[in-house]
Amino acid sequence: MIIVVEGPTAAGKTTWATVHAGAALVTEAMPAAERPMDPSDRALFWAQIGAARWQQAVAAEQRAGIAVCDTDPLKLHYSWSLWRIGAGSESAFLEQAGAYREMVAQSRIGFAEAYFVSIPDSQTLEGRRSQDTTRRRRNFSLHARLGEPLREWYAALDELRPGSVRWSFPDEGIGEYADAAGARYDLETFDALVRRVAG
Repeated sequence: MIIVVEGPTAAGKTTWATVHAGAALVTEAMPAAERPMDPSDRALFWAQIGAARWQQAVAAEQRAGIAVCDTDPLKLHYSWSLWRIGAGSESAFLEQAGAYREMVAQSRIGFAEAYFVSIPDSQTLEGRRSQDTTRRRRNFSLHARLGEPLREWYAALDELRPGSVRWSFPDEGIGEYADAAGARYDLETFDALVRRVAG
């Protein structure tokens, strides 16, 4: 089983995952390489990073029976959310959608069985940011605005994969969480999700 822990910056993803996931944790990607300038190359760059994290999750699942990803390897919601708030473009989102779709078609990245999503209000995010001196949180103001688009994205996903999204980070940890129905490498669901959010 693969679980994704998701939310805006300072939502508490890393703290929760570090406490509860143990050896099953797949950390957030911090690419050292410079991002390509060409839009199609940049889309492929991020899709490949997501695919590498997904493969880490599959390997952790094979070892421990479960993997917990700090942020979604299939992170297409980011370019869509930027477009949604006017800080990105439709063309950038569609480029990334094409790159991620190819990864899904090749079974190199897929849908998790469960998503734990927490979207605190802006005051809570700002308070947590102020208290945490261990992280720089570049572009905090921009990223803090992505909460509502993120909610829309995962609500759409939950409609397509009912029961897969839980709107909190459970206090009890991972616990016994039933797998949601649906194949991991489901192009029909992928295409339906892109149509729904872009329509």
